[in-house]
Amino acid sequence: MDGGTWFISILLFVTSLALIALSFVPYYARYSVLRYAQRLELRLPSHLEGVMGRRLMARMRAGAIGAAVFVAASSASLAWLVEPDIRSNLVGLLVIGAAFVGIGVGTAVAALAASSSVAPDQPRVARAGAVAVKDYLAPVELVGARVVVAGAVLLLVWVTVFTSRYASVDYVGITMFSIFGVLSLVLFEVASRRIVDQSQPAGSTAELVWDDAIRASALRDLVTAPLALGVYSLLFGFVSVADANGDVVFGLLGGIVFVTLLAAAIVSRVTRTQSYFVRRLWPDLRWSDTADATTDAA
Repeated sequence: MDGGTWFISILLFVTSLALIALSFVPYYARYSVLRYAQRLELRLPSHLEGVMGRRLMARMRAGAIGAAVFVAASSASLAWLVEPDIRSNLVGLLVIGAAFVGIGVGTAVAALAASSSVAPDQPRVARAGAVAVKDYLAPVELVGARVVVAGAVLLLVWVTVFTSRYASVDYVGITMFSIFGVLSLVLFEVASRRIVDQSQPAGSTAELVWDDAIRASALRDLVTAPLALGVYSLLFGFVSVADANGDVVFGLLGGIVFVTLLAAAIVSRVTRTQSYFVRRLWPDLRWSDTADATTDAA
């Protein structure tokens, strides 16, 4: 690998270490959970600040550890295995793809290892019915991740079948990005169901709502990897084919993917997908359900 690729690898690794260190700072944990509450427009009782802050930091720490491990492993492997004529910018992007997968692995491990506890003598609150992954993630995220990864695989199959025609295409890049996308999607599909199937012991409505909030945050972190990698696989593949062979159709398809991505980002912003689970699972939530009784009484 050349100097630019090593710079990307080192930057990602150092950033991961910085996030690991930051996850142990109490002030940052409190800031993160309060900021999350503001984005969701949910009240956060003071007695839950510490617990929810620690859960958020545990997940951030695990994701950063996963990124650091995958960046280090991919950098070492690519430095040893990659042929000298492979473009350096492609190698750097493969390292970034490995970081996405590492974040997903770390997030999944942290979310599955986390547990809530309620004192034996404390009353418990339970929801009326069962929940599914679709209750926590908006369709633009859940369906979008599956569609773009499937599209990336179909593009890879097309290029593979017509290898002689597309001999000058950056086949290594299309293959690697598609593999990263598929791996991250499989991880999401398996881990997301395990996370949703976990029990939710809660002593109050506020605890149950915020446990849902932590779940939704973890699932959104997990789905980000296949969504981002799938989109990039399509963009990279279409542009590579169009650039190498002067294929106007593939150039137009790349433009359509870009416009669709932009529209999805706007929809996500306008519809506030981060709070989708609140509208889906808690349509009748009252301010008093998540209020801090002690503070409000004072």
